[in-house]
Amino acid sequence: MTSREKTILAIVSICHALTHAYMLVFPTIYNTLRQTLDLRFAAVGFVGMASYLAFGFGALPSGFLSDRLGAVALLMIFLAGTSAASVVAVLSGSMVGAVVALVLVGFFASMYHPAGLSLLSTSINDRDLGKALGIHGMAGTLGVAIAPLIAGSMTARYGWTSAYLVLGFVGIIILVGLIRIAPGRAHDQGENSSGSHNRGRLSKVLILIYLIGAVYGLVYRSIMTFFPAYLAERVSFIGGDVGRLGLVSSGILVISVVGPLVGGYLASGRTLIEKNLLLVFILLAGLTMGFYFSEGGVLILLSVPTVLLIFGFQPLQNTLIARSSEASQRGAVYGINYTVGFGVGATASGIGGMIGQAFGLKSIFMMAFGLCVVEILLLAIAIRYKRRWSSD
Repeated sequence: MTSREKTILAIVSICHALTHAYMLVFPTIYNTLRQTLDLRFAAVGFVGMASYLAFGFGALPSGFLSDRLGAVALLMIFLAGTSAASVVAVLSGSMVGAVVALVLVGFFASMYHPAGLSLLSTSINDRDLGKALGIHGMAGTLGVAIAPLIAGSMTARYGWTSAYLVLGFVGIIILVGLIRIAPGRAHDQGENSSGSHNRGRLSKVLILIYLIGAVYGLVYRSIMTFFPAYLAERVSFIGGDVGRLGLVSSGILVISVVGPLVGGYLASGRTLIEKNLLLVFILLAGLTMGFYFSEGGVLILLSVPTVLLIFGFQPLQNTLIARSSEASQRGAVYGINYTVGFGVGATASGIGGMIGQAFGLKSIFMMAFGLCVVEILLLAIAIRYKRRWSSD
């Protein structure tokens, strides 16, 4: 990669880490928020669902804005907006205030993926794109990994709003750096337009990719929202200690940062990407079934490959999208994909909360197993019809 490409990769990767840190604070503070606001388990699930819906469906207009205003301009709005939403979180003291704050966090965070991935995929040469998306994905996983640690330690000392204040301060620092490093690039969409095989944002190949992303979103959100609470319930030495929960959760996620690198490597190989994705979900199906029956140290061990595979998915799908869309429409295509993926996936928080309340937390992972089976069927269809649809 050239020095320019490395600079773009560094900026986008840092923003990616911050995005996922924002969205993964909530699972760690789930029980604390319920106790602080005196809410039922399912009610807190719907608070999270409101934020995740904003995160998912906000990606659609953000994608079109990215193509029109420029990816860099939208990244600046993302950083400023999430920092402002963090201040709202600090000032909130009721369920309504929490919903408003978390919806704003989700809405502004939704701007990242269409803008960041558009800038990255149109600025990195095709030869290095899979590797770059792997590094980018690893940064996002690091954001996921540090979120429970920040949320757990800050919540234990200063309350649940303090974690958002820390992230908002970090966002301001990054915004100042972005303004200084990338002046005059607000409308630059990059120049890499090769590798496109399909016409329009709704080709048959892209529609199938969106469906795969939607089911992935359900699997991702059902596991990532509830696995910290599940650890607290099934691992005796964690119990109700939110600080210890944050430490264990972060430890699991830090180990799993190699997942996106593995996904990036698989995306750069000669093997059909859909076949690699199929393998990912066959393994995930087995692991989610293991979650249902496990507890204690075994559950912690199963958590590591589970989150590794979850985050290995993203570089594979993002590379597949880059190869199946026009560069001039890349922001919109990524926006549609993340709207479908995170928007549909957001419902797993509310649905999972109801299922968990009615049948116990472990039943949520049986739901995740069923979703993995659906994903396996979709990927089998994609492999069967890949050549025929690519020629349409």
